[in-house]
Amino acid sequence: LDFAHLPPPPPQRPRRDGSDAADPVVILSIGRKVEKKGYGDLLQALARLPANLQWRFEHVGAGGLSEALKAEAASLGIAGRCTWHGAQPQRAVFAALARADLFVLASKRAADGDRDGLPNVLMEAAHQGLPLVSTHAAAIGEFIEDGVNGLLVAPGAPDELAAALARLVADPELRLRLAARAADTVRRRFSFDSGVDWIADALGG
Repeated sequence: LDFAHLPPPPPQRPRRDGSDAADPVVILSIGRKVEKKGYGDLLQALARLPANLQWRFEHVGAGGLSEALKAEAASLGIAGRCTWHGAQPQRAVFAALARADLFVLASKRAADGDRDGLPNVLMEAAHQGLPLVSTHAAAIGEFIEDGVNGLLVAPGAPDELAAALARLVADPELRLRLAARAADTVRRRFSFDSGVDWIADALGG
């Protein structure tokens, strides 16, 4: 990925720990509202977070499941904590990344076999200094190593996802450590400059 034209990450983020209802931890996801992104599982996980944790969820992206997901959030009793921004220009996307505390993508294999590869949005979120929660689906494990530079759970497992989210919501120091390691990984292994150097070396340049 070419990060040269992306905004720099925020210099620091608030140390929210989910204890203040007036200043909840912001959980962000960006992606199309389609089955393979696992937003139904994510809503189930959010609804299972401990009652004493203060959080809100923001989503950026379009997709055919929009109304169904809003209805599901309402049926789970969490609609008031969810903000659905829809499709947004790049500036608004990076503004959402800047105000978030953690990033989540609950990818899984869809019933028709559709699945993610390695979503760029995970690497963009890491570049912006966010800790990551995702799943062992597809090629995500090529970037995120569970417990090292993010947290990974089984696809389609809302209980596991809820536990991972709860850990990060309540622990700003863990968020900071994982975010720093993810940012380092994306710079070393997935940046355009590093990739060009690797290709040159492989070709004997």
